[in-house]
Amino acid sequence: MRHLTLLVGLLLSGQSLAGPIDFGQASQYNAFIKEDYSVTSSDVEGRVAIGGNLTVNGGYDIGTQIIDYNMGDGPSLVVGGDIVKTGTGSLNVYRSATLPNPVLGDAVLGGSFNGGPSSIGSVSENNSSLPVDFDTSFAEFEALSHQLAQETDMAVIDHGWALEFAVDSNLVTEDNVYVFNITQDMFATDWYVNTDGMAEDATVVFNIANNNGPTVDFSQANVFLTDSSNPFDSSNPLSGHFNKSAANSEPPLQLLYNFADVDQLNLNSDLYGSVLAPTADIKANESVIYGQVIGNSWQGNMQINYNPFKPVPPGTTPVPEPAGLLLFALGLALMYARKKLPVLTPKPGNTQLSFA
Repeated sequence: MRHLTLLVGLLLSGQSLAGPIDFGQASQYNAFIKEDYSVTSSDVEGRVAIGGNLTVNGGYDIGTQIIDYNMGDGPSLVVGGDIVKTGTGSLNVYRSATLPNPVLGDAVLGGSFNGGPSSIGSVSENNSSLPVDFDTSFAEFEALSHQLAQETDMAVIDHGWALEFAVDSNLVTEDNVYVFNITQDMFATDWYVNTDGMAEDATVVFNIANNNGPTVDFSQANVFLTDSSNPFDSSNPLSGHFNKSAANSEPPLQLLYNFADVDQLNLNSDLYGSVLAPTADIKANESVIYGQVIGNSWQGNMQINYNPFKPVPPGTTPVPEPAGLLLFALGLALMYARKKLPVLTPKPGNTQLSFA
């Protein structure tokens, strides 16, 4: 029986860690917000989609690098409700803000544009059909966020001054997704990700929660990529793989910060990855995120730079471990059990069974 238990344990440890991670309609947008979006300054390099109202009290730029970074065609701004522009400064909607030949971008609204000043290529108001289905998309995002929060996770070592993340070699990740669970009381200045054993196109998912309530105050100073020879080496920060003045090359791995069932998310530092927080009202300070942001609402002046999250695996849907492997393992288990159990044989001359 001990050997049978071990076999079943090995079989379970070989299960895939995560299903498909794909942002669907949101993959074309730097910021994808279900309800309202409120800012007073800063900018977004890519497209923005807002299900509610866009309120700008000051100056704000959208789509500053769409052409420069080959983000494709389409409206730079989608707003399900109204645009309300107040205060000094201009709301500028671009396809490229690069001088000397900036190119304005278009906006598609379910409501109307109110106020000014602004610079927008064209404004299409009172549209009954938008290029984005927010309700369907956010239902899918909530399901994805819950799925990731329930995945088998790797161990996190809390050193107090730093968090250490390393791959468990007993867990198979066919889709190259590595999941770590972190609670707010574990937050530390430096996070060290040991890349030994990780695939080259790895995705690291940080499931982040607050055990004391639905509000997360999230701050993170540095993410360092290390290996087992020196797990606290700080010479290779993830931030060093991002070019702050040109299109970013692919970082050695991509990060996804998952905030499942969080009502309020306060972002308080620079981040180099994407944020999946479909139920959260996000308040962001004056810092920078290199990634995509998905949230219920947005308030604040964090600069949102272009670093698209890529589907995992690209363009395909991961499948569970092959059924044949399961059947093979169960067959071995039954064969082993059969050898250990007594064999029942009939006695000569009758149909009763006796133990051989």
